[in-house]
Amino acid sequence: MVTDTSSTTGGGGKSRPSPPLRYGEKFEELCGYYMSLGMSYQDYWDGDNLMPKFYRQKYEYDKERRNYELWLQGAYLYEAVLDASPALNPLSKKNKPFPYRSTPIPITEGESKYKKEMEKKKKLENGKQAMRAMMANFNRQFQEKQKKGGEVDDGS
Repeated sequence: MVTDTSSTTGGGGKSRPSPPLRYGEKFEELCGYYMSLGMSYQDYWDGDNLMPKFYRQKYEYDKERRNYELWLQGAYLYEAVLDASPALNPLSKKNKPFPYRSTPIPITEGESKYKKEMEKKKKLENGKQAMRAMMANFNRQFQEKQKKGGEVDDGS
């Protein structure tokens, strides 16, 4: 029998032993908790004894994920309020709100890499467009000078 009394009594009187600890009571007490985590009654009582541990871990991961989702939602809300603030401020020179972001905030490493890659491509494409515009302008000036019969300014 398992009790919480010591074998020696110090004080001369007869000590009253506490009722024995019944492990079944603790299991019965925790059954509802694990069912609230998504574990079935059958799995709790008849399943593998490691399942409650994994359900607790899953619960912790879910809490962390939910906390991050709420933080991200707050970040979006904060950004949206800042973007709308010029329209709400009567002293602002620009009375139009900034446009809402066109893409979501990258939250994984893969998304971050992809976003950086797309930004690089966009900068490269903008550079190509600027070079094409300069080339077209130079060619137009060259053709105009040739028609007039004058010298061509090569931009140096």
